[in-house]
Amino acid sequence: MVQVSDVQINGQLAFTRQVTHAYPYPGSFISSALVAQDLKARVSVFFDQATWDSVTYADAVTGSVAPGTYNDILAPLIVTNNGAVTEKWALRFTNTTTFEVIGEHVGTISNGNITTDTSPINPATGSPYFTIKGIGWGSGWSVGNVLRFNTVGALFPVWIVRTIQQGPESVINDKFTILVRGDVDRP
Repeated sequence: MVQVSDVQINGQLAFTRQVTHAYPYPGSFISSALVAQDLKARVSVFFDQATWDSVTYADAVTGSVAPGTYNDILAPLIVTNNGAVTEKWALRFTNTTTFEVIGEHVGTISNGNITTDTSPINPATGSPYFTIKGIGWGSGWSVGNVLRFNTVGALFPVWIVRTIQQGPESVINDKFTILVRGDVDRP
């Protein structure tokens, strides 16, 4: 394996050291890997507010705080690498004890109440996006109050740009494949 130091639009690559074998053209393929270091799912923002416009997912309180509260010290939000995604969530109260689970990108996906644990399932993995414990809810919630939080998934974000120069077709089967892999080091 060698590290790429430069990539040109014409397909020419430069490496940080010499390759150890000859790679004929055509017939050779290039694969690359991005090293992402250690990643884990987490909660990045957590607060409540009295009202919400159902559109804006601000990362700080907009307006006043809600009269009720959630004790995230006693009962922290639980996220796992398997289920969590990078998303901004709003738990909007529909009465004093029940709420809707709304994600900025996934939409309204579930309902919950303050007397039981709520664990909306990620359909892609079969694991919960998050779990919020019933024991953490305090009293005083009203219709329209919102608990807002953000989750960050354990996937490494990657942007991909594919550039095709103008001119006559030169390759019939030009394609690429993306594979996201991860591993766990266990002692």
